[in-house]
Amino acid sequence: MIKLIKEMNKTRYILLLLVIIIAPNIVFSHDDNASRVEFWKKYYNPKIENDRSQVPSIDIELKKIGSHYQLRTVVNNFAFTPEQDRKNNNSWMGYGKLFLNGKYISRIYSEYYFIRNFPEGDNEIKVILSSNMDHDISQDNQLISDTITFTFPEYNFAEARAKEHARATLCEFSEEGLQKREQQQSKGLLASESSEYLQCRYDSRDSTLSSFISQMTRLQKIHHQTVLESLEKRIALWKRYENNKISLKAARTINKDLEDNVHITVQREFEKVKR
Repeated sequence: MIKLIKEMNKTRYILLLLVIIIAPNIVFSHDDNASRVEFWKKYYNPKIENDRSQVPSIDIELKKIGSHYQLRTVVNNFAFTPEQDRKNNNSWMGYGKLFLNGKYISRIYSEYYFIRNFPEGDNEIKVILSSNMDHDISQDNQLISDTITFTFPEYNFAEARAKEHARATLCEFSEEGLQKREQQQSKGLLASESSEYLQCRYDSRDSTLSSFISQMTRLQKIHHQTVLESLEKRIALWKRYENNKISLKAARTINKDLEDNVHITVQREFEKVKR
């Protein structure tokens, strides 16, 4: 019995000691939380203040190139220096940090950077200038950066279909398209018997409609994918002809089969839906 009492007293002593040690941390943790967050922000995102009269600046813009997007980053009083990574820490050279919707994506070391796609909805694109030692550059304690917003997709499905038709028409009837059509005619060829023209048609369809696949009916999806596959094969076909690897007669025969196959495939799927 005496042994049991001693063990209980020992346990109580240990618990009391733990309370004395841990309690202050619990009491002060809430008061100190803001300063701790600020500390870790500075630890993981250190800054360097510009100390020169020439202040670095950055401007970004987004352009659509085919089915992808091109981010252009223009800087002044600043140089991209990948060859000096981790070698110095100043405010006039380094790289750009690219963020998409607050998530770090990549380093920017040149004027142009390609982005394949975006999440649907509103997107925030931000680039922060950073030194070679990974310190974000600031002026008057404000980060030197630029931010733009971009909504993807830029239009609804109905508008995309109209846009695709307009773009496809320009492949042949724009000023450049008409000049190329005349060049084709001088060779005894149709405008569509050109890998460049067919690539234009492919890009106009892929860049405007592919992002709406989830909104397409089963037949629309099959037609879209079949057309793209056919265009890819026809592009390769006419490149072979342009490189003198196939005769014009053979190229035209294969081309007709590829075009007919689009209608055959879609009709076959249409019959399945009717059943």
